Amino acid sequence: MLLKYGTNLSVAAALGGGLVIICLWPELANVSVILAQVLAVGVCLLTGSRRDFLRPSALMPLVAGLLLVVAFGITATSLLHVAMVLVFTPLFLIAPLVTVMRQSSFRIGPGAIGALATAGAGLAMLVAIYDSMVLHSPRAGGIVANPIHFADVTVALGFLSLLGLFGERKWKWVAVAGATFALIAIALSGTRGAMVAVLTVAVLACLLAAVSGWLNRRSLLALCVVAVAGGGAVGLALQSNWSPAVRIAATLSSIAETGATSDSSDDQRLLMYRGAYNAFLQSPFYGHGMIGFAKVAADTLPPELNAPVYDHLHSDIADFAVTGGFLGIIAYFCILLAPIVEAVRSSGPGRVPAIFAACTLSASYFCMGLTNATFGILMLTVTFAVATAAIAHLARLPARDLSQAPDVLNTPRSPHRLADAPIA
Repeated sequence: MLLKYGTNLSVAAALGGGLVIICLWPELANVSVILAQVLAVGVCLLTGSRRDFLRPSALMPLVAGLLLVVAFGITATSLLHVAMVLVFTPLFLIAPLVTVMRQSSFRIGPGAIGALATAGAGLAMLVAIYDSMVLHSPRAGGIVANPIHFADVTVALGFLSLLGLFGERKWKWVAVAGATFALIAIALSGTRGAMVAVLTVAVLACLLAAVSGWLNRRSLLALCVVAVAGGGAVGLALQSNWSPAVRIAATLSSIAETGATSDSSDDQRLLMYRGAYNAFLQSPFYGHGMIGFAKVAADTLPPELNAPVYDHLHSDIADFAVTGGFLGIIAYFCILLAPIVEAVRSSGPGRVPAIFAACTLSASYFCMGLTNATFGILMLTVTFAVATAAIAHLARLPARDLSQAPDVLNTPRSPHRLADAPIA
């Protein structure tokens, strides 16, 4: 009985923290997910469940961790340098989450995951509205986290909410609501990278849905409504001279005309990327380690450029290349592609929505990671870990007919009929 309660508690804490309250109270969400993973490890030890560690969603991040340990170990001057790999700990404990999701009393189908992500996007929207309309912050989200990280997590939640398109009819417009909530929150955050990611991944999502024929006409209609709403929002933003949209247009125009940027923030990023390239060439195979790597990159540039030094280089690829060299780059793509490999290699009724969710999740993190750090930022890391675990669970649902079965958020199922339990 205690084992059952522990399993259900772990699942609730992980999904509630990583998908629902992450943009409302990031600190609590991070603690909730980490404690859920620790509890899930205990469940795995007690039940002897180890097979989920061999699934791509769990094994690939573990391989990434091993590569980083090797790279950091080569350049380490103390144990602390190697221990820095622990910033990615949530990614190394995906397997226990998959195990407890499989053993829990909850039916976790695409509708349920989409609804939880919609709730998270809705809370993000309320935070953004309060921050911008009541506190008059120029960039919403700053009251709970860095506005960029706030927006990036919201991007992931918005696309995860679209899993509702694969559930029953009642979930389809919940999916539209989740995507709409996310768009509003991202717009109010003023984060250009997140907005570019939304537009890019939205095109990918529409192409996946249209080319594959995965969705019925009602679902495609819902997806088109989201696409039209997003396009209309961009058009209105440009017409109203809304700052982030204007800055994106100005940057693209400046690069096209002069080959250079006209924005100080863009100039700083370009300096960091130049420094990252130089630092990578200095140690291309195993990098420089994580401690002080941003300063290492800045020191490769002439002093008169006043290269900025932050906690990271505002790019996942740059961060992994400088800290781990080629080993770091391989580790980055092992992490990024883990949910896609898991979904593609799976079979069963949950394979299709799993592929859709995995592709949009990884594409979102890749696009957002081009101009800012994602992996290693705790709130973004735990959301990716929980989402990947949910996708891995979804990829191998033991249901006979995913499209017609009901999907209830908290309806227990009989432990004696797992193979026949209706899951949507």
